[in-house]
Amino acid sequence: MKLTAKNIIFLKNKICMGIFSRKPANCTICNKQITHKNKAKREWGVKSPLCSDCYLDKMQESYDASIIKKCVSCGVKSKVTDLWEPRLQWDMEDLLCKKCFDEKELDFNKKRDFCSICGSKLGFIRYNAKNHWKIKGQLCKNCWDNQKSQIDRK
Repeated sequence: MKLTAKNIIFLKNKICMGIFSRKPANCTICNKQITHKNKAKREWGVKSPLCSDCYLDKMQESYDASIIKKCVSCGVKSKVTDLWEPRLQWDMEDLLCKKCFDEKELDFNKKRDFCSICGSKLGFIRYNAKNHWKIKGQLCKNCWDNQKSQIDRK
C-alpha cells in the first residue's frame, strides 16, 4: 500500500475510530444487536447484556410481582398482578380480586338490563329514577309512571 496523503488520513481515522467505538453486543433474551448495554439485576435470573426493551420488561415484571395490595370490597391481600381493575362505569379507584370482580360484574349487568322495582327486562327505552326517589338502577315505563304518580299524590 502506497503511503499517500489520502491513505495516511484514512489510516489515522480508522485507528481513532477503533479506540472510541465499542464492540458490538447482542441482547441475551431477544438476540438483537445493541449499542447500549444494560446490566441485568441478580434477582432477575437473566444474564447481561440486555437491550433497553428487555431491560424494561424484566424491571416491570420484578416491580409488579413485589407489590401487594388489598381488594377493595373483601380486603384479601394479594399481588397486584392477581387483582383486577374495575370497569370505568363502576366509578371505583382501587383493585378487586377475581371473586369480587365477578360479583360486581353480575350486579352491574343486572342493574343495567332489568328494572330495579319489578325486575322485568328493559328494552331499548330506559328510564332513570329521580334523585329524591332514592332508587338505584333504571326503571321500566310502568314503574317510572307509578313512582311519579305516588310522589305527585303526596
